[in-house]
Amino acid sequence: MNINPLIETAFKDFTVSSKVIPISFMRYTGIATSYLTYYTWLEQPKDFSDDDYHSELVNGTIDIFSTGNFKSILEAVKQKLKQNGFTWTDNGPETYEDDTAYYHVPVNFYYVG
Repeated sequence: MNINPLIETAFKDFTVSSKVIPISFMRYTGIATSYLTYYTWLEQPKDFSDDDYHSELVNGTIDIFSTGNFKSILEAVKQKLKQNGFTWTDNGPETYEDDTAYYHVPVNFYYVG
């Protein structure tokens, strides 16, 4: 199941503290000081009956990159996921990337459809 259009729609014009935060699949090439990238990493069948599955579960990650404090973006991402039928599962480690000067935190989620 391709949930990319669902993610793109959910995060279209995503705004935190009056600032639009762009989102891009896997790689961002713009100049924003805060942005999101996303990807999916596991897709599996769910709800088996009559020798077939009846829904699919897709796991994904939204990576937050920011040159400043990202905590308000993090909370807004979790809220946006919930509002759009995604389930937040956990966050990866909060890191600082010396080569890019961005803070980075992965936000993991799943979607059942």
